[in-house]
Order: sequence, then structure tokens, then C-alpha cells
Amino acid sequence: MKRKSANLQRKSYNFPEGKARLVNWQEVVPMEPGNWPGIHGDPETELIVCRETMGSKQTVMGRSVYAPGASHDPHCHFYAEEFIYCLSGKCVVGNGDEEYLFTPGDVQFAGIGEIHWLRNQFDEPVEFLWIYSGVSMPFESGYATPETFDEGCEITKKNVAPE
Repeated sequence: MKRKSANLQRKSYNFPEGKARLVNWQEVVPMEPGNWPGIHGDPETELIVCRETMGSKQTVMGRSVYAPGASHDPHCHFYAEEFIYCLSGKCVVGNGDEEYLFTPGDVQFAGIGEIHWLRNQFDEPVEFLWIYSGVSMPFESGYATPETFDEGCEITKKNVAPE
């Protein structure tokens, strides 16, 4: 696992394969911004749990901070459920035809194929954890933006993975 230096009160642990693992998000190198269509404002994101970092087989977990003005356009995931948990700050999240104020302690859940979004229109950053279930890497989630919704919906109706 790639790690950055963090001033922790404990050592960084290296666990043998097949054993429980522990990492502090401050030890994880942030992802390069600009790799996902539909994300605006270059949020800070750490990919904490996935196949590459922890050997996960069906879970992805990350931490993101969206600065004021940052947003994530309406999108869905055709192979994963997602939930986000607000740690600090506030923003607006949406799903279906509704939008909600998202504040510390709130959870937004999006099932497979459900359209959802996030926008920080406030004057403070919003920090949250996000988790995908059913996949081991973010790019396996079947992420779809408005440009690819129709194709993704057809895949979901057929209930088969694309070739």
C-alpha cells in the first residue's frame, strides 16, 4: 500500500495477507484529481479501502473533502450500492427528484442504478466518507454520468456485465 507520512501516536502496521488490517486515512496518498467525469472543483480524495490498498474483495471506502463550489453531477453505479456519511461541513445531496441538506451524522444511500449527486454551495468545505459495496475498486462500480445512462440502463435490464 502506498502511504504518506502521518504524525500518529502509533506505528504503521504491515499485516500478512489474509489478516485484518489497520490504516489511518492520513497515511494514504490522495488520489490524483480530475480522473472522474462529472466531478468539479478537484476535491481531495483518499482511497482508503479497496483491492489495491487492503485486499478487499467487495468493498471500497474513501474519504473526500469538497471545497466551496465543488460538485459531483448526477450519476449512478450499475454494479454497486453507495452510501456517504458526513463528517463535517455541509452540502446539498440529491437523489430522484429530491434534494436534502447534508450535515454531520447524515447518511445518503443510493442503490444500484439510482441517480444521486452532491454540490457544496456553502462557504465551508464538506468532508465525508463514501463506501461502495459489491465491488473492490471504484472503476468497477459501473459509474455512469448522464452521457452514459442509457447504455448503463440497458446493461442493468439485461443483468449481464458488458464484454
